Amino acid sequence: MPTGLNEFEAGACHLWYWRVPAQLGRPLGELERQFLDAAEAERYARFRVAPAAHLFLASRILLRTLLSRYWPARPEDWHFAANRWGRPRVAEPAQAAGLHFNLSHTDGLVACLVGDREELGVDTETTRRPMADMAQIAGRFFAAREVAALGEVTEVERRERFFEFWTLKESYIKARGIGLSLGLSNFAFTIGVGRATIAFEPGFGDNPAAWDFRQFRVDPEFLIATSVRRRQGEAITVAIRDAAPLMAETTSRPV
Repeated sequence: MPTGLNEFEAGACHLWYWRVPAQLGRPLGELERQFLDAAEAERYARFRVAPAAHLFLASRILLRTLLSRYWPARPEDWHFAANRWGRPRVAEPAQAAGLHFNLSHTDGLVACLVGDREELGVDTETTRRPMADMAQIAGRFFAAREVAALGEVTEVERRERFFEFWTLKESYIKARGIGLSLGLSNFAFTIGVGRATIAFEPGFGDNPAAWDFRQFRVDPEFLIATSVRRRQGEAITVAIRDAAPLMAETTSRPV
């Protein structure tokens, strides 16, 4: 039953994650008809790699199922519009435009952050992902102080720190909603015990104190980072929720 936008009072955001099963339960044709609009169905058909197509479909099933939990609309009634950088938002039902979300997926996991503000972002990665070119990627995309921080930890810790930086930077970019035009080296994270902070290059035009950053471990394999812009004087809470029971019902229920 829909719970409504009032769940997001006092800075509350909900982070849902779903370990995607190899088989979704219902025939794929049924799921595609219910959970993909025309544009998504066209995009889905263009995938040439089955695991990528599977994750794409799973992410749309999760998104529409969650939105229908917060607002009384069927999964197939949700429609989205994208800004000039491709950031999606709710277009229909128009009355639910105050419900905001951000999706991320990696091999085996889909994550969705839901809240009452536009500037929120999530990124997830599997830390078992091969990363032989880690130093090259960091040198190209990280700020100088982040690259230096990678050099200050042990080889074992370096891989973990790399993914911490990577997911935080991705989640912040996604929260801002204007893509890579921000410039990945124009902001740098510092990761301390239990918290992360951000610093900007001069003239960047953002306030470090306005942001709440979190990182979550679903299990040793998956790392999730969230970025949420807080309103003045507001304390942010991010409640993490396993979507598996909800999704088991959704993917096994007949149309």
